[in-house]
Amino acid sequence: MKTYCLEGTVTALTSISHIGESYGINSKLRREKIVQADGTIEEVPIISGNSIRGILRDRGMLHMLKTLGYGVNEEAGEISGLSLAAFYFLFSGGALTSTSSRGINVDEARRWRGLIPLVAIFGGAMGNQIMPGKLKVGKLIPICRETLYILPNYIRINSDLIADLESSKSIWDMCQEESYTRRDDEKNEQLRQLIEPEMRQLLEANAAAKRNAKGTLAEEPEVETGQKQQMRYFVETLAAGTQFFWDLTLDDVSNLEFEAFCVTLAEFGRLPYIGGKSGIGHGKISVKFDNWIEIDSRAKPTGNEIGFALGNLYVNHLKNRGDEIRELLDGFA
Repeated sequence: MKTYCLEGTVTALTSISHIGESYGINSKLRREKIVQADGTIEEVPIISGNSIRGILRDRGMLHMLKTLGYGVNEEAGEISGLSLAAFYFLFSGGALTSTSSRGINVDEARRWRGLIPLVAIFGGAMGNQIMPGKLKVGKLIPICRETLYILPNYIRINSDLIADLESSKSIWDMCQEESYTRRDDEKNEQLRQLIEPEMRQLLEANAAAKRNAKGTLAEEPEVETGQKQQMRYFVETLAAGTQFFWDLTLDDVSNLEFEAFCVTLAEFGRLPYIGGKSGIGHGKISVKFDNWIEIDSRAKPTGNEIGFALGNLYVNHLKNRGDEIRELLDGFA
């Protein structure tokens, strides 16, 4: 068993939305308090490790299930699905129950972790017991003046954004407010024809009631028809080009578990999006890991860099033990 530490920088390729609180039509970035070197406190937008861990878990589990044949088989026209309990366990970590009889013993927990390496990586709750995960996901900390002294020395030295405390960029230089509008398609004459005639006539009568003979707006009619769709709203984002420090730790993992996580990272690399509103262009990132550091009791204390090559160990495991894994999942209720 070995422990691996991974550190690197993340660059926002598009602006990032990670909403913490909303005030009416204004949504603000999630913030955390950071105590500054002089003792003052700043609230800094930071991307939570929990949100990224959830994305990694989803990508890894989806890859595994597709490999095992779950989902829609378009050729056969069949669907192979999971029970709701198994689905929640894999993708959300399950939930604790107060019934002791539903707990699992050590041998059963070891069987789950052995057959499904990602359960060992991400953990989960089953019955009245928790199987802790071996993965620790760090927060994405923006490289800026307000986080300068809590970042690793090499990040401060190598970063183009930071030279010293006085000249470094503030987090507020990287924040912006983006405005959006949602139009009311009911007012589109072509699209309006798709509304059922009775409702369309009511909407048209309502629109006519708002205008007087000169075409100016009159008072609102007493009876409101339709649902208001048109609006303008504002989202606070971190600008494209913002850089973050990110670290991951795999604690005491086997070679199989390590490879399972590497495959998960590769799956994330296919769609490298974090935060919200990716459907309208937010959250695309690039990740540059400086190196893998292997911490091994047989190695020197500082560890040594290893390659990031992926073998076939995990893929072969899913292929060779697939029947056992499916039996385990299909029996989970």
